[in-house]
Amino acid sequence: MSKKRYLLALAGMMVFSLVTACSQSANSGEKGAENSPTSAAQKGASADAIQKGTYKFETPVTITTVKATDATMKFKNGETMENNVHTKWAHDQLGVDLKVLWQVPGEQFNTKLRLMLTANESLPDVLTTQDMTLLDELIQSGKYRDITADFEKYASPKMKQIYNSNPLNWSQVTYGGKKMAIPNFATAGNDNPVMWVRQDWLDKLGMKAPKTFEELEAVMQAFLDKKPGGSDNVIPLGASLGSGGSSPNPFTSWLGETSWVFGALGTVPYQWLVKDGKLVHGSTFPAMKDGLAKLRDWYNKGYLSKEAGLHDENKLAELIAQGRVGIVVAPSWMSGWPNTDMQKNVAGSIMKPYPLPTLNGKIEARDTTYLRGGLLVKKDFEHVDALFLYLNRIFGAVNPEEGSEFVNGWAKDYDYTIKADGTYSVTEADIPGGKVSPAKYLLIEPKDPFIGMKLRADVSRGKAPVTPSEKKIAVSGQDGLKAAEIVDDGWKAGIYIPQAYTGANTPAMQSKGGILVKLEGDTFINIIYGKKPVTEFDNFVKEWKSLGGDDMTKEVNDWYSKMKK
Repeated sequence: MSKKRYLLALAGMMVFSLVTACSQSANSGEKGAENSPTSAAQKGASADAIQKGTYKFETPVTITTVKATDATMKFKNGETMENNVHTKWAHDQLGVDLKVLWQVPGEQFNTKLRLMLTANESLPDVLTTQDMTLLDELIQSGKYRDITADFEKYASPKMKQIYNSNPLNWSQVTYGGKKMAIPNFATAGNDNPVMWVRQDWLDKLGMKAPKTFEELEAVMQAFLDKKPGGSDNVIPLGASLGSGGSSPNPFTSWLGETSWVFGALGTVPYQWLVKDGKLVHGSTFPAMKDGLAKLRDWYNKGYLSKEAGLHDENKLAELIAQGRVGIVVAPSWMSGWPNTDMQKNVAGSIMKPYPLPTLNGKIEARDTTYLRGGLLVKKDFEHVDALFLYLNRIFGAVNPEEGSEFVNGWAKDYDYTIKADGTYSVTEADIPGGKVSPAKYLLIEPKDPFIGMKLRADVSRGKAPVTPSEKKIAVSGQDGLKAAEIVDDGWKAGIYIPQAYTGANTPAMQSKGGILVKLEGDTFINIIYGKKPVTEFDNFVKEWKSLGGDDMTKEVNDWYSKMKK
């Protein structure tokens, strides 16, 4: 993921909040919900005080964890992972000591945990992983606990509202009806597709943004023939068919995706869909053939770049910044980048967001997955009350009230500052000693996955900003807000289709998944390029099934049957 993309996605989507912090004193924590189902702590802590986040342990309670690090994890003021502004906050405010047993680069994290598991070494009290295969292995080991009763007893009303707001939220971490982890979220809809069109080109040609495939083709042909950008190098429709590296995924990239072409015909590639009460792989559904024929036709007509199969998202971003791309389907945050680069490079250029075009009144596209594994709690951990006290307080940082603890961010002079004139700033240059993100130090980053997009959509529709989050959103770019409104409208209309399988990689996925994804990518690109006939799709489906697809289909449907019970 591009660094610019990451930062802009965060800037466009994240909202903070808070719960006002009071504190009570008492002695050390509980012996575990299994052994002490009715008491929140050995000496006096009530479940009510834990839920409200007003409790403080007089004798500090230790919670051990482990961390996967990356290049974005930075420190200041001589701090470390074990001793920093956030660990000090937890100790001072809650009587909770966060102890990091070890930290390794992200690519080594899974291996180290698997080795510990194999050697039967002592594991941390809590850990967060986004890797569903690792999460499944840890749960199957029996060393981590069912938190169903703990969540019901200790979670704050805000946590319960967030986690119970959508049936998908618990789906990745529910095993046999038991909640085996606290779900970890990304921002829902972050990469959901919106059509961005060169408005200056439309205006120059006296055309309107296309609402149907027929109108889209007319606009693309006009861009190609009339060259409103004054160049022969125009690309009417930007597509990153070369995304995915060694695992080609031509149609569902985060910039220049084309899942909507197939969605208008009745399928979404590269994800599992519910059809007639069973899960089927979208890339094998018959409608794929018609979608491939459509893209092949567009390629032959010159609507796509002749090198689209080599373009990944970052290369496409360069082409957009050069002013060569007329239409691209991309996330709502594209108004920040690469649009801003394009406007710097090409005077008068502007891209505006519009809903996806329909075919015979129909349109569908992928709904980007926001589920990211979860936080596991060790079975014999004795202080679940302390963990939920911590979680309840940090989840106060979601959509805050004025004057609340985390209303501006996690820590003053770290991820934000208050300037001499009393104004708030998150600008790097304004923050003494530079900007760092204490969110990286948390056990889990608290999010309501849907609220960021919905708040932006509401402001776009004209809602007067009242809350701190709405006021921050209101000063952002109008095109980004309009794009968020389009995404929210798409959710309401059922346009965005979620991934139907949210479990861990099945045995067949682990052994055959790479081969099958490569087969998909190679076959589809060759069909679009005209190197293979469209009828080759039928042979692909047969080969996909025989190479392991049938086994995967059986496994995901076994999972689906259990989930429905």
